[in-house]
Amino acid sequence: MRIFRIPFSTNVERVALALAHKGSHVEWVDVDPEDRSAVREVSGQDLVPVLQTDKGEVVADSMRIVAWLEARRPDPPLWPAHAGRRAEVDVFIEWFNLVWKGPPNRIAAELERDAPDTRAIEGWSAQLRGWLEQFDNLLGDRDWLLTESFGAADVCAFPFLKYGVLHDPADDELFHRGLADHLPIAGNFANIEAWVHRVDGLPRA
Repeated sequence: MRIFRIPFSTNVERVALALAHKGSHVEWVDVDPEDRSAVREVSGQDLVPVLQTDKGEVVADSMRIVAWLEARRPDPPLWPAHAGRRAEVDVFIEWFNLVWKGPPNRIAAELERDAPDTRAIEGWSAQLRGWLEQFDNLLGDRDWLLTESFGAADVCAFPFLKYGVLHDPADDELFHRGLADHLPIAGNFANIEAWVHRVDGLPRA
């Protein structure tokens, strides 16, 4: 199988973490962020990552790819075996993608304007700061989000939350700079900070 990617993509890192956890091998296809025609030709849309198998199967969306991998290589698992626990992880992933990612997306879009609305940005920033306390509580008595071992919730959240602790100077993506500026984790939320370093120590495919 091959996966199309671009540099520093948070969604691509999700898949790279999952692949390494599964011990799966992949052919990476690097795409110019300014020319996504190859991605569009394969999947009908411009976003990465996109998985393509030798049989012509195409899967777009990072967490759908992670779920696809889980279904085909269930060990070691990323989701709990118990149906109720698995549902909790699925609800978390849906909330993270549809709710949590809203403020940083809006911040990035606002920063692209000629005259950004600083009051609006501060409001979205406050939302992100408020949610950090919830994440810190989730990690209060365990090493991983929601599960006893590294799992899908960690895969989902880490590539975004890490910007409150780690930021590659070569990464000048506006969305990522917004995360770094509005996620005051380092020195303030010890449980999340330790978790970020814990996940960052894991391999990527």
